[in-house]
Amino acid sequence: MNLAHRLIKAEVLEPEQIAPALFRQKKYRGYLAQHLLDLNLVEPETLGPFIPAYPPLPETFEDLGLPKSLLIQLLLKHSFFRDSISCQEMAHEIKIPRRLVDELFAYLKGQGYVQVKARDALSQMSQITLDLRYSLTDSGKIYAEQCLESNRYVGPAPVPLEDYWDWVEAQSINQVQVEKARLQEVFADYVVPDHLITKLGPAINSGRSIFLFGPSGNGKTLIANCIGQAYQDAVYVPSALMVYGQIIRLYDELNHQPIPSTPETPAYDRRWVLCRRPIVIAGGEMTEDALELKFNPQLKYYEAPHQLRANNGVFIIDDFGRQKITPRQLLNRWIYPLESRQDFCCLHTGQQFAVPFDQLIIFSTNLNPYSLADEAFLRRIRHKVFVGYVSPEQYLEIFRRICTEYHIGFDPEVIRDMMARYYVISSRPFCACHPRDLIENLIDRARFLKQEPHLTSQELDYVCQTYFVKPMGVSDYDAIGDEPKPMV
Repeated sequence: MNLAHRLIKAEVLEPEQIAPALFRQKKYRGYLAQHLLDLNLVEPETLGPFIPAYPPLPETFEDLGLPKSLLIQLLLKHSFFRDSISCQEMAHEIKIPRRLVDELFAYLKGQGYVQVKARDALSQMSQITLDLRYSLTDSGKIYAEQCLESNRYVGPAPVPLEDYWDWVEAQSINQVQVEKARLQEVFADYVVPDHLITKLGPAINSGRSIFLFGPSGNGKTLIANCIGQAYQDAVYVPSALMVYGQIIRLYDELNHQPIPSTPETPAYDRRWVLCRRPIVIAGGEMTEDALELKFNPQLKYYEAPHQLRANNGVFIIDDFGRQKITPRQLLNRWIYPLESRQDFCCLHTGQQFAVPFDQLIIFSTNLNPYSLADEAFLRRIRHKVFVGYVSPEQYLEIFRRICTEYHIGFDPEVIRDMMARYYVISSRPFCACHPRDLIENLIDRARFLKQEPHLTSQELDYVCQTYFVKPMGVSDYDAIGDEPKPMV
């Protein structure tokens, strides 16, 4: 039950009184509570008890916000794949209170769909075995098969879309401020100049969008991941949503990292999963379909698109411009959501509905921004941060850290000699990824020769010759008969 329904149920406000705040929220987005306060519709002291810090534990079927028929079908589908099941086990599976599951089983028993199964006399007595166990009757199995024909979703009970809107707005990433000290902490293992952190900070705290651009191999993807790790607070993510009677699976083990419960964790609605703010990464494999609801015709329920799973977190578009979806298609698809912070999804039945679009989107590319997007779209990406080549001092420091990581003795003079011969003479820029690549190649060579890796001029010269394969000025290798000699 969302905030508006809770206020109306408690008779704090009438529907017509709360309507201006709902209209204002629809127009400007943001948390409904703030709009109520801005319009002086309710006093802060009155509103406080209706804004819990976590999804409240539902006490009635009305609190769940779901049709009772949907819960009955879900219970039957779970029972269909079990020989028998207790009320406690079912409550754990569908994540609703035991008391409500008792009522559902009592109804199904009265309808002749389930029966109490006799206890196994050979099993050891425990609280679990003392609980009544239910199994489907023949008519119950037929009904369960019909339910599975409707959709094969077997998981926790879903959350109504209205409740999801409420919690995404309450947990908005716009409300989180990342301090400079925290950024310095997440970047501590890497060589990131202070001026770059100063540029990233305001962009992160805007909670809108960031465009990281610059030459490849200089840490844009790494920076984007570190930005995601900078958020330390937790958010509640629903296992699934219910929209117009359809199920949308939202929680994803790949993108959502759950936080284990502790004795101090309050009793909250278990249909929600307490997680770190999500970090969703889409690379060159992303297609236009990945941004839309994906209906599975066999299972007959939906998978949420990337941007829905990234709500309240960070969405990284890596190698922007190299996806299977063209930049123009992506930009046209998102030009409205970036402005209004809401997106629209469409069911296969043709019904369309709005969903929150609340994430820090990070575009990362080594292509020219103006070759990817026009001025209208670039204007909507508020912060553009250039990540260039590293300086010689930074390159040397990166090399030192990589050697320390791999337990290889570091000799700065050997590195300076290599820098002079393979970078300065050939006018090659210092790329942040080169030190790690060169050290790993050196280790590969040592492993093949069955010897300990050592950072010597001879060994480093060998790996440089096999790493920098293209000498400057060669554009057509078909015109060269022999292996080209590196320019040093």
